[in-house]
Amino acid sequence: MIFYGTKSKHIKNDRINNVDCPDCTTTVSMNYSVYEKYAHIYWIPFFPIKKLTFAECNSCKKTFEQKEFSPSIKQKIQHSMGRISSPLWMYSGIFIIAALFLFGMLSSVQKGKDTVSYIESPKIGDVYSIDNSNGFYSTMKLTEISRDSLTLLLNNMEVDKKTSTDKIDLEKNYVEKKVIAKTELQKLFKENKIYEVVRH
Repeated sequence: MIFYGTKSKHIKNDRINNVDCPDCTTTVSMNYSVYEKYAHIYWIPFFPIKKLTFAECNSCKKTFEQKEFSPSIKQKIQHSMGRISSPLWMYSGIFIIAALFLFGMLSSVQKGKDTVSYIESPKIGDVYSIDNSNGFYSTMKLTEISRDSLTLLLNNMEVDKKTSTDKIDLEKNYVEKKVIAKTELQKLFKENKIYEVVRH
């Protein structure tokens, strides 16, 4: 269940003078308060929605909503209030999402660089995630390195999601041995048959 909704936060108090109260019809001063209404998800503020202004007559103590302001009250409050910027914390959710997106992009770029480096310099224990071109994915593990060739153990299990190969990366699944040239490994990577390398 997603908890979402709106909340209001008090952001300013001030006073205006020499205005006619719509209720007691006397010339008075009024105290006004400004609240910022914002949307939140799981109590994390995402963005401001609108400002709410309330005014109280210092004579009859009647409180007025913004829609009840006379033109003169509205004008004086706007002049007194000036421009109020929404607090930055009200955009916290957007900042968090942007930071996570940026982190994901940087991680992806770094992962790509690591994969290229691991292909160029193989190391015993490397696990290669491979695309079998039939809608299924598997892995193979490097066990021996010679001058021009690599000895791999092939995984006899497959999964239907690229991101799930770690679930079948178990010692008992590696049963078939295959020897390939080092250049063949690079060729498989260039053809996108190998799409990830995990170095433990």
